[in-house]
Amino acid sequence: MGVLKVGLVGCGKIADANHLPEMLSLGKNAEVTAMFDTKEGKAEALAEKHKLKPKFCNSLDELLHSDVDAVIIATPNLYHYEQTLQCLNAGKHVLVEKPMASSVEEADEMIDLAEKNGLILQVNQSLRFSALYKKLAELVASGIIGKPLHARCLRAATSSPDVGWSPGAKWFVQKKFKGSLVTDIAVHMADLLQWCFGPVDTVMSQTTNLSHEVPDNVVALFRYKNGATATLELSWTFPIGGNKFEIYGQDGAILLTDEAIEIHKKGAKKPKIIRFNSIKAIPNSHAVFAASVAKGGNENWKVGREALALCMAIIESNQQQKAVEPKMRKTASKTSVKSPAAKKATPAAKKSTPAKAAPVKAAAPAKKAAPAKKAAAPAKKAAPAKKAAAPAKKAAPAKAAAPAKKAAPAKAAPVKKAAAPAKKTAPVKAAPVKKAAPAKKVAAPAKKAAPVKAAAPAKKAAPVKAAAPAKKAAPAKAAPAKKAAPAKKAAKKK
Repeated sequence: MGVLKVGLVGCGKIADANHLPEMLSLGKNAEVTAMFDTKEGKAEALAEKHKLKPKFCNSLDELLHSDVDAVIIATPNLYHYEQTLQCLNAGKHVLVEKPMASSVEEADEMIDLAEKNGLILQVNQSLRFSALYKKLAELVASGIIGKPLHARCLRAATSSPDVGWSPGAKWFVQKKFKGSLVTDIAVHMADLLQWCFGPVDTVMSQTTNLSHEVPDNVVALFRYKNGATATLELSWTFPIGGNKFEIYGQDGAILLTDEAIEIHKKGAKKPKIIRFNSIKAIPNSHAVFAASVAKGGNENWKVGREALALCMAIIESNQQQKAVEPKMRKTASKTSVKSPAAKKATPAAKKSTPAKAAPVKAAAPAKKAAPAKKAAAPAKKAAPAKKAAAPAKKAAPAKAAAPAKKAAPAKAAPVKKAAAPAKKTAPVKAAPVKKAAPAKKVAAPAKKAAPVKAAAPAKKAAPVKAAAPAKKAAPAKAAPAKKAAPAKKAAKKK
């Protein structure tokens, strides 16, 4: 079997805690063959720790000229857009860290380029590949608590990531690197709330810069198209950590504890308990990415694009002091990347398939509010296809972690993305909006990148074999796609 050759850009905390472990879980079907970090010796130290023997590059350009099929971008937020565009222009598939960009306009430019070149673009929305949260979405969709009414999510920490999770990673709290509590945690939790309740109608928020130059406390109120509401409460400055996830319906409630999911039915004396270790594992982000590169994908970017839109709505609402509608991207019918395109893009990808991995226990949500940047990151993409595959007339929902039209999360390993947003009761899909204007050309990243992003709190489920896509982009459930940023100069690290 051929090997999917992946290049890693940014060798900080998130690469160490998430990307490399998940890449290694793919076995002999994928390999990190090149690494680059702007800080001298950092790539070498990380490679030694994980017992890798890649080519060490002095720039992103050098890495792109090596024999990699795909690139993992694990650098600070500021560089995601530039470096993703540079990789896509070089014909490489991309798995980019969340948030995929600094604006929806940048994100749409990344998506347009990936589709034009017939390449996979996936965003490492790690919690979308969590068996625990997938189970929560499935329970809500099953109607076990009746019509959804309200949800509450609290994620609070006593310090920001640069002090706690990734010491010294100052970019998390610096405006020039596009850091903030919104893009660090809301990008995960707002997305998970939407996974359970469906498309968001409006967002109303208040943010505070209490101890940093970027928002470090956030309160947001979401109203969903099905009439339900949800509150998101985030902090980096609480005196003690806080971690709650509660969902209420007309007939009961679902509460997340440190070890289990509790289902409280109206009138019942005792709740039903579902322990985390009993929840079946699902493919991690890198496994889904690798499968899409090898066999074709469909809107892998979708979850990441919608999560970004929710983050931008939180920021905009605070600035305008009014409720705003998130700027979701209208999913078109011509967005799937068929297997022929992926195969032509890289011969190695033809034979590479994600390795089987034994299911792992679902991890309980972190007690502290700062979720790791990516709990599960997909494998890198293959070289550009000589001829992009003809898009299917109607892009079907992918088998990825993206939720189904009626809030029922995908049963199989997520590979493809959902095309059309679900109706009112759909838990994850967002209502289509006007297409965003293409972003301006990007400036080359600074010579020295800030520290890498943080890793997701919970362990990711190991990858499984991805299902081969239908000849005509058969509908499957969508998975998040990643960003690319063209960095003519040295890549920045997370």
